[in-house]
Parts: sequence; C-alpha cells; structure tokens
Amino acid sequence: MANERRQDISDRYLNSVEEINRIMYSGRLHEWQGMDLSISQFNTLVMLKQMGSMRMGMISYYLKNTLAATTSIVDRLEKKSLVVRTKDPEDRRVVICELTEEGQKATERFWRVAREAALRVAGKWDQEQLESVVNALELILRTHKEIVQSGVSSKANE
Repeated sequence: MANERRQDISDRYLNSVEEINRIMYSGRLHEWQGMDLSISQFNTLVMLKQMGSMRMGMISYYLKNTLAATTSIVDRLEKKSLVVRTKDPEDRRVVICELTEEGQKATERFWRVAREAALRVAGKWDQEQLESVVNALELILRTHKEIVQSGVSSKANE
C-alpha cells in the first residue's frame, strides 16, 4: 500500500514537472523563434550565458559536437554579433568564446518571458503558499546538485 501511494505521488510529481516545463517553454518558444537561431546555436548561447567565457573545445565537449561543427555554430553566432572569439593571451592557439552585449540581451529576453510567467503565477499566492512552493523548489535544486556532485547517473535510480 505504501509503495502504491509513493508511486502515485511520484507520478503526480513527474506530471507536474512536465506540465510546468511545457508552460514555461511554450511562452519562450515564440521568443526563441524570433531570434532566428538553430537549436545548436541557441544551446551554445544558453551555455555561454550560464557558464561564462569558454574555450571552443569545451563548448564542443559539452554540446557533444565535433570541433568543426562547433566552429560552424560559433561562426554563425559571430555573424549575428551574439558571440565574439578571442585568443587566450597565454596560448594563442586557444580560442575563447563569449557572449557579446547583444548576445547577453538576447538570452536575457528569452529568460525574461519565463520569469514573467512565474511571477504572474506567484502573484496569485499568499505569503504562506509562496514560501511553501519556494521551499519545495529549493529542495529539488539542492537534491539535484547533490546528485550531480556525487556523480550518480540517472540510470542508477532506475
């Protein structure tokens, strides 16, 4: 009986997470389409926004692309003035990529859509409800961070 209850709650949790993702991304989809970027280009922008300046090789590694494919992606982003490449002063062979001011603004516009949607929802809650939701979300984030730091793969929990 306890296992059935846990399974039911787990199903509700997963359904809620999926629905929240759909809600948050559906509004951003319009913003993303207006940016005229491929998924790979967009992923590169998001990664640079989250991680800061990166070597071309690291971008390739994280996106699981070849160096040639990553170079092509960055070429297109550079032509759109969203990314700039510089040489590492300590090793001129190393190319470092970073967002331009326009690239920063583009990623901020994308995230702003989700933030505004989240604020509209939170605006409907009283203080106690808001605190409860924030505590739950912080628990999710802490747990995720612990899993990532411990190196446990998602397969281990299946």
